[in-house]
Amino acid sequence: MTTTTDILQSLLDTVGATYASADRVQIVGNDPIFDTPFRVSEAAAAILAAQGLIIDEIWSRRGHARQDIKVEVMAAGLATMGVFLQSQHGYNLPVPDADYPSVGFYPTRDGRQILLHGGYPKLRDRTLEILGCANSREAIANAVMRWDAVELENYLADKGCTGAVARSYTEWLAHPQGALVAASPIVEIEKIGDSKPVPFATSAARPLSDIKVMDLTHVIAGPTCAKTLASFGAEVLHIFCPTRARLAPFDIDTGHGKMQALLDLKKPADNHVARGLLKQADVFSQSYRPGKLTSLGFSPHGLAEARPGIIVTSTSCYGHEGPWHFRPGFEQLAQAATGMAVEQGAIDSPQLAPTFPNDYLTGFLGALGTLVALVRRSEEGGSYHVKVSLSRSATWLQSLGKVDRSRCDPAAITPDYINRYMCRETGPLGVLEYFGFPLQMSQTKPYYELPAAPLGAHFPVWAADQDAARAAAMAKGKTLAKAA
Repeated sequence: MTTTTDILQSLLDTVGATYASADRVQIVGNDPIFDTPFRVSEAAAAILAAQGLIIDEIWSRRGHARQDIKVEVMAAGLATMGVFLQSQHGYNLPVPDADYPSVGFYPTRDGRQILLHGGYPKLRDRTLEILGCANSREAIANAVMRWDAVELENYLADKGCTGAVARSYTEWLAHPQGALVAASPIVEIEKIGDSKPVPFATSAARPLSDIKVMDLTHVIAGPTCAKTLASFGAEVLHIFCPTRARLAPFDIDTGHGKMQALLDLKKPADNHVARGLLKQADVFSQSYRPGKLTSLGFSPHGLAEARPGIIVTSTSCYGHEGPWHFRPGFEQLAQAATGMAVEQGAIDSPQLAPTFPNDYLTGFLGALGTLVALVRRSEEGGSYHVKVSLSRSATWLQSLGKVDRSRCDPAAITPDYINRYMCRETGPLGVLEYFGFPLQMSQTKPYYELPAAPLGAHFPVWAADQDAARAAAMAKGKTLAKAA
């Protein structure tokens, strides 16, 4: 079986980082960390180590000496369940109700299992309408038993809903979408336009402190990408659509280091504001399903024309081409469709992994691809499209081979060990504690310059203009008060 260092070197080769060597990183520990046959923690450690090597390369190009890089496999694995390791004023932040009836595996008429994911109010209501039943597990189970698995999977997709048949890994690789996903790079970096090189300035205080990121993403993979860039000093402006449902624990987990603004790109005025922000952006990170932002005037090639030198990072569920690429999806659906849930359980009783591997791994991979694209831009110029997906991460994870899950020792993850990585911040949300940074770097230690803030806490302008926007809003408020 390949070592974690081998996985790291393979990642570097895939993204074309010929200037980086896996031998420079110290990786400590091995799987299994959790009760799963997959090498989740080792995969996470390899990706984070790759990020460290690229950050070190950027730091070196800014005129600084090389540094020591280390990752502990256990800490990297814990980072894939960060949403469970956070508190507010000492109280745990609960995730949504685990007994949400419209989310879960259900048996179908033909003896298979399908995972429904009506996890948002609109998706829940549409799913229940399709099934023609009440919002209870018994009613949903009876309704699903009237369908064959693939028939229901396709019908849900045609109606804009989400569901996935629990396939084996072999079935996934034989599926047209699975075959396309497996043949694509784990991180794809495509040059989509020309521009002049943008060298890394030696005056920057941190590796990414002169990089601006527009973050149009939502739970969990997409915003994890931009959060990672923020941890190395990037200025991140998260743009959230005010009509979307909010999930506080996930929004907080992925909100550290970011300004939080609201824009509805369907509205011409808000769309115009976003185009203005783009003129100063270095990175445009988005996790809408393929084609959605294109319909709003923000296609990757269009972005490259409007802002030469932009790095567009796209995160999807089922990949970026093929018969399923347009389907919306989530972490759990990627596990079901690709074989992970069957391997975690069985074909007739699939189970989900104990962490959110595909969400966090995909977010880490998106950040890695973005960093490599920034290095390429500094050398040869150009605009780039970085593509990652939950299903590609799940397929890659299974290709790494399995470990003996019976060797997992839950007692090894002690409170003292977790506390070594816990961080504390005070901000608009009070006192937050969260799981910090498995990637250890001797000179450029990752940290967040901004505490997590509520969605909409900032104005849709870059940091230098926030004070002016706040003053203008206050003046307008006073004028309205006098008029009233």
